[in-house]
Amino acid sequence: MLTVLMASHNGAATLPKVLSAYCLLQAPPCAWRLLFIDNASTDATRSIVESYAGYLPLCYLFEAKRGKNAALNTGLAVALRDPQCSLLVFSDDDATPEPGWLRQLWLAAGEQSGYAIFGGGIVADWAATPPEWVLRLMPLGVSFGLTKPDRPASPIFPGLVWGANMALRRSLFDTGLRFDESLGPRGTSYAMGSETSLLRQLGEAGERAWFCPQARVAHHIRAAQLTLPSLLQRAWRFGRGQFRQDRAGQFPEMNPVPRWMLGKYLQELGGLLRTQFGGGRDARIRHRWELAYLGGYFYEALRAMLGWNENRRRILITSYSGELGGMELRMAEEARFLAAAGYESALAVKPFPGSGSWLRQLRASRLAACHFCVPPFLEEWRWRHWNLGKAILLCASYLARRQVDLLHVAFCWTGYGASSVWLAARCGIPTVISVHNAFPPSQPSAWQQAFLRQAFSSVRGVYAVSASAMEHFLAHYRAILPARARLAVIPNCVDTDKFLPSAARRHAARQQWQLPADALVLGVVGRLSRQKRPEAAIRLLSALREEFSNLYLVLAGSGELERPLRAQASALGVQDRVMFTGFQTQMEELMPAFDLHLLLSSVEGFGIVTIEAMACGVPTVATDVPGSSDVLCGSGGGLLLPLDDEDALAAAVAALLRDPQRRLAMGGQGRREAEVLYSRRRVQSMVHEFYRDLL
Repeated sequence: MLTVLMASHNGAATLPKVLSAYCLLQAPPCAWRLLFIDNASTDATRSIVESYAGYLPLCYLFEAKRGKNAALNTGLAVALRDPQCSLLVFSDDDATPEPGWLRQLWLAAGEQSGYAIFGGGIVADWAATPPEWVLRLMPLGVSFGLTKPDRPASPIFPGLVWGANMALRRSLFDTGLRFDESLGPRGTSYAMGSETSLLRQLGEAGERAWFCPQARVAHHIRAAQLTLPSLLQRAWRFGRGQFRQDRAGQFPEMNPVPRWMLGKYLQELGGLLRTQFGGGRDARIRHRWELAYLGGYFYEALRAMLGWNENRRRILITSYSGELGGMELRMAEEARFLAAAGYESALAVKPFPGSGSWLRQLRASRLAACHFCVPPFLEEWRWRHWNLGKAILLCASYLARRQVDLLHVAFCWTGYGASSVWLAARCGIPTVISVHNAFPPSQPSAWQQAFLRQAFSSVRGVYAVSASAMEHFLAHYRAILPARARLAVIPNCVDTDKFLPSAARRHAARQQWQLPADALVLGVVGRLSRQKRPEAAIRLLSALREEFSNLYLVLAGSGELERPLRAQASALGVQDRVMFTGFQTQMEELMPAFDLHLLLSSVEGFGIVTIEAMACGVPTVATDVPGSSDVLCGSGGGLLLPLDDEDALAAAVAALLRDPQRRLAMGGQGRREAEVLYSRRRVQSMVHEFYRDLL
């Protein structure tokens, strides 16, 4: 089924012509309907639309919140309720379609199975003859949303698909993707680029677009839009939208504006001044357009610096981090998920070794990230009074300056994060807690209990990365958790487009680490810390080397145990069979080289590396502890073994090493489970659903 979404605010002047053309459309080879979203119109829009109800498969919706994107999101909520809807087409209340328009888009979607975004031809429907200088000097795409008439059917950059004529597969929105309601038409002053922002985001995620020139609409251009003041205002709005879409760090900056733009502004300003003494009208118009565009860009940059964004909810994600691990990576991923849903999200973490460079990388991808930590007066007993004073005097003002609407606190351990929750409650800020580990029992003191009761009064929702983690958390805090708090289990995710089976990567990684082509390789990915028990993997290698003379162990990670692990390998005589790779930033390149992946932790929150191995088609073996058991219990992609039974571990691993067909079958099943249960799109959709209506 195909669904057309059209949002309109006071479109009575153009709707009769547009809807009459819809009545003449050639039916696509599928069912279709038109969802019309009336965006707080005060003219005759509703009566005009309802007069066509007998001629079109029409559904009328009303959205009182001003903004085209708010209206489109309302329409999407209705469209996605229909499981038969597979293609969503977007157009405007002033875009008149040709008879074959919908049919051509549907056929293109069927023929181009490798593409998820489709753009059609957009020609001008001039209300008045345009001045000659408009056609010659103005960028018609930016100014009026027109496409080049001679563009062939071919792949196209997603950002060049215009909102008056675009179609997207339903699967893109099933992830929770929505339009950014802080962009696009919603009054007299706004940043352009609502559809472009969404499409560029999809392009950066690897989605491809196809241009279909035969799917054509005529965009009505009003006479008032052909004046120079109107076109300059359009350039200014375009500049505002461009800043929102650009990535920080692409060029040297004078924070947060690229330096070349400042030079360009001075150059254009000088050129405009020279035209006052001669140079012609054309040069003057060009200079004014460029200055208007750059002015809009600088204006939006200033708003970003000052934190002005009245239409977006601000969510600050924080934790009491000790090192870069799975929890921290999940926090950054969550910030991206929330930004995709239209929230203004930022990451704030306690300084730890390497955190500065990590935060710089995040900021380079235009993810707001900084150091911030509430002094741990509830987590650390000795300095509790001093830390409480610092939290009240220093950190409360920080939250007030950031104008935080919701604080997300990631709990890595039993109470680590509780001080942040209490401070949010004191500041009147609602909180969300995410739980990233299964906690051991503990008993807070009476002093701590009083603060915890105050803290949890602000909690709107709790999610855990596993059922075990949620069970342990509730065992501690259920009594003080508000009854209204939303509870959910949202697992960690893996990018199944990046982590995937690959014979080429397997060969390249084995060459890089000088592993024989016929070697059997055990892989262990994670910190070299006591919790992960890498020493058990070295003992396993030693126990199996007599039967498997070509067996190797790869330890991918860094940590305080590296030196004693090297000594252990040497003492057992397997030092030439253990590869220490250090911390790897591109594990998707190394994992396909493994024949088995091991996670032998004594404690585990979830085990992201397990699902990464599964996504790469590598069977995995893990100790039967909470977190790992949540992933592998009932899974065909791996095995769970007792924590303290190394004989059982050796027997199970040996059986797998003897049976390549079984390993192949387990790897294939693990890949399927990773795609269905832990894909980035699925988890993003779960996160969006969790946050919906919390604010």
